[in-house]
Amino acid sequence: MKSAREILKKNFISLFLFELTFRVLTAVFLLRAGNRIIDLLLEYQGFSYLTMDNYEQFITHPLTILTAAGILLLVFLGVLFETCGILACFERSWRKEKITLPGIVRSALKGGLRFIRKYPLRWILYMAGCTPFLTLHLVIWEMTRAKLAAVTLQKLAAAVPVWALAVILTVIFTASMFFSFTMPQRLLRLEEGKTVREDTRSALRGCFGRRIGCALLVQVLAFALVLVLFLAAVAVMTAAVKFGRSPGSAVSAVLVYGRWIRLTAGMAAGAVGMTAALLYLYTFFARSDKTEKSAAPQEKRGRLMQFFAKPRMVSLLTALIILAESLFVLLLMRESILDKTAGRGSTEVTAHRGGARVAPENTISALEAAVDALADYAEIDVQETKDGEIVLLHDTNLQRVTGLNANIWDLTYEEVSQLDAGIKFHKKFRGEKIPTLAEALECCQGRIRLNIELKYNGHNAQIVPKVLKIIEEYGFEENCVVTSMNYKYLEQIKELNPGIVTGYTLSMVYGNLSQMTAADFFSVKHTYLNSIFVRRAHALGKEVCAWTLNYQGDIQQMIDCGVDNIITDDPELVRKVILGEVEANPSYWDLLNYALR
Repeated sequence: MKSAREILKKNFISLFLFELTFRVLTAVFLLRAGNRIIDLLLEYQGFSYLTMDNYEQFITHPLTILTAAGILLLVFLGVLFETCGILACFERSWRKEKITLPGIVRSALKGGLRFIRKYPLRWILYMAGCTPFLTLHLVIWEMTRAKLAAVTLQKLAAAVPVWALAVILTVIFTASMFFSFTMPQRLLRLEEGKTVREDTRSALRGCFGRRIGCALLVQVLAFALVLVLFLAAVAVMTAAVKFGRSPGSAVSAVLVYGRWIRLTAGMAAGAVGMTAALLYLYTFFARSDKTEKSAAPQEKRGRLMQFFAKPRMVSLLTALIILAESLFVLLLMRESILDKTAGRGSTEVTAHRGGARVAPENTISALEAAVDALADYAEIDVQETKDGEIVLLHDTNLQRVTGLNANIWDLTYEEVSQLDAGIKFHKKFRGEKIPTLAEALECCQGRIRLNIELKYNGHNAQIVPKVLKIIEEYGFEENCVVTSMNYKYLEQIKELNPGIVTGYTLSMVYGNLSQMTAADFFSVKHTYLNSIFVRRAHALGKEVCAWTLNYQGDIQQMIDCGVDNIITDDPELVRKVILGEVEANPSYWDLLNYALR
């Protein structure tokens, strides 16, 4: 009986080239098509942009669900193609025969089409059954990068208890693992389901626990291998940057190269995980298969196929495929490399929630701290009390800030004014009050500009005219900007006072920027920002503000992207990074930390 190592060794180069080709092509497709599909769906549904406010409406729209089903069908086709190619390679290795990259591709196409013809509808169910187990590594790895998927999981976690979600995912994975044991026989022998189930049960009888344990162990070892290689690659890259680039560009370099290593590791995780799983399943199938494995009959080939089957033509085709993929990757890298696109003067600094690092957020003390830190702006959040007073507050509930479990719209200003907004921050701020917007403007007049964010909570329909009235009473129009995650608020502002500068606060960046005419600039969560987005916004004459950054590497990355303003809890750190006065020569361990973030 041939060992798994011998099966893998016989055609390792061809299998490696097949996986490399397949993974790069699928990655290019996802990078190119993913955002475009979301943009088209948003346009069709009448949304200019995807935000947390319209996310659930967007994700549950029939067209979104239909598109997701179509994408899932493509995933199943991709898994079927890859699985057929890998198993065909193993079969040839079993017979001690060589197979080339074009040969694996041809076998994958023929095997997939044969399987679909044999099971016209059931093939979808079969692939749905084995896909979770075979693609586990890729799913786990990509969940850290696919932000829309991460948001969906967060929404699910909020709606379903974590333990219930864990149980559901465990059941799905376990069932998929059991089902995957039948796939080599289904794909290679095209036998009926009853025969496959009986043969699999017979083969597992007496060794069920050991086989399942080994299958899990193979997956764990495959993931560990990719993780070790990823960490080693990051460590080597960081060392090369540390000793091969100027200190001023080191942080940006490790962030850029680290992102590409992470992308490569994701592809490697998918390839190694699937190959390892199928190798174990194939050896299990080979040991239990009762079919005589004689040499495969020679295929009848036409003259054209005979010409392309010649060793030199096979080598040429393989080289052309790899060259084409390399050019694709280089093009993508060139597009995504960070560059200093701003060209609009120095980046400005905004103190988050006043000066939340050194004083209770959204208080007069916080605003004083922002002034002392020489921030260009202080960002504050405003909401409306039960009796219509505009006060500074981020959360709708007062418990985190004051300890009182009550919503702001259920309390009058007199009741709110009795609460202590400082004691939970530090005892030296005992007695700090929640200020009104008027008190904040009076404190900041002539000292610092304000970024006033209007919070939407469903109980403040008149907040826009009230805030504008206060701004106008203090003559603060030229010294503030007004932002919100609610785009309708911005439209109201432009109707009532077109001279007020407005900013649309976004936690995601999908959609058509040109349609956001009520926004003079965009305030975006920094994890979604890159130089491409900044260039698009600048081309429309709109500035970009990044929030909320508190680490040197993230700050440097946003500066290199060309953002116009950075919101931070640490204005002094941002200012030092802008001026190049901090960590001029970061240590190796600091750079490694940035690369792994």
